[in-house]
Amino acid sequence: MQIELTLTGIAHLGESIGRYNGKVVFVPFGIPGETVRVKVLKDEGDYLRAEIVEILEASIFREDPRCKYFGVCGGCSFQHVAYTYQTKLKEIVVMEQLKRVGGFEHPEKFTNLTIKAENPYHYRNRADFSMNRQRQLGFKARQSHKFVFIDYCFIMHEQINRFLMMLQGKNPKRKTHNVTIRYGVNTGKWLIQPEMETSEVVTGQRFYTEKLLNREFVISDSSFFQVNTYQAENLVRKVLSYINKEDKTVIDAYAGVGTFTVFLAERVEKVIAIEESHSACEDAEINTRDFKNIKYICDKTEKVLQNKFEAEVIVLDPPRVGCVKEVLDGIVKNKIKKIIYVSCEPSTLARDLRYLREKGYRLIELQPIDMFPQTYHIENIALMILE
Repeated sequence: MQIELTLTGIAHLGESIGRYNGKVVFVPFGIPGETVRVKVLKDEGDYLRAEIVEILEASIFREDPRCKYFGVCGGCSFQHVAYTYQTKLKEIVVMEQLKRVGGFEHPEKFTNLTIKAENPYHYRNRADFSMNRQRQLGFKARQSHKFVFIDYCFIMHEQINRFLMMLQGKNPKRKTHNVTIRYGVNTGKWLIQPEMETSEVVTGQRFYTEKLLNREFVISDSSFFQVNTYQAENLVRKVLSYINKEDKTVIDAYAGVGTFTVFLAERVEKVIAIEESHSACEDAEINTRDFKNIKYICDKTEKVLQNKFEAEVIVLDPPRVGCVKEVLDGIVKNKIKKIIYVSCEPSTLARDLRYLREKGYRLIELQPIDMFPQTYHIENIALMILE
């Protein structure tokens, strides 16, 4: 069945939405304001899923995607949208999640304009490629596990694309279906895992180094690091802007390799860093060795925060699933006055902010930072104060 729709909004995962006979219709690769003809693919009961057959009235923000794999590869969702409007759509999603999930009636009052990326293409410092039986490298297809051969990716750093070309068709030295490339855009160092049978480039490194704000970090192959080095520096700057002279002790939860820890240690008397990944803790031991005011605890955040702490501030940077309840309860129990919450998932951020608000915290400011141009993902920093 084909129907005509006017697209009126944007959904959490980047799909545009319209309405038909009282049902919401989810339409990938549309733009709010467009009139389109769509083919209904599935009736889910209270909503429909559809795909665009024809654009009857295009948005002024529509652009031709740069990548020939766009729409097939599952990596990008917004290459058809002008970059300045991509960030507007993400702001709409953030505020909708704050309102619907977080229960904040007027989220626009404390949501700042997004800190945009100066480089909306070629920003990613990490690529995780799939490998097929012919030793070709690529990604998974959109909404499936089907292999898509990739010879160039517009959101990867150019050096990663060069490595990709060198590694196509090469054999790994151990059985695997995945190849990871990580590149230090400020150092020129790299890591390629696993070791490959090639003389064109050195592979099999266990770690590489990257610099943020002129400070060097050692990063092991299994340790997390922000994929957008340029925007990660803006992220650090914004977090530090919330620290003032009254803040003596800061807890850095989900501290990773020490990305925030070392910069916080330059501002305050003491930093208590918590990280459960052993590889990240080992990296952090190297990255923080110049500081005497850092205590690194290699354990689960929810376990450590059950202890008694005297701290004015906590910085949270949890994975996409957000904080477990024990983490939030530990913050409340310790009466930590200031929370700086860094999140890559608006829905779980909104959920956790709602819980903290119910425990006496007030949301002061929310700052979106576009770490992931051309995708629907958006990073946010929330500042909360105990009333």
